[in-house]
Amino acid sequence: MKGRCPICGKSFQIEALSELPTFPFCTERCRLVDLGRWIDGAYAIPGSEPPDGPDDEDPSESVPDDEE
Repeated sequence: MKGRCPICGKSFQIEALSELPTFPFCTERCRLVDLGRWIDGAYAIPGSEPPDGPDDEDPSESVPDDEE
């Protein structure tokens, strides 16, 4: 099986996955770099902003009807 590390781009060729315990990364360092990017939020699917709605109000600014 041929592959390329998604972090550093280093090519590798292995016969079985057991030969490379950090697959698909070439080293433990690259695996940890990837993990750190996930934790920091570097990998995200772009999306649209949620619509403004009642959940967006600051609860400290709203006054219940019976207290006016």
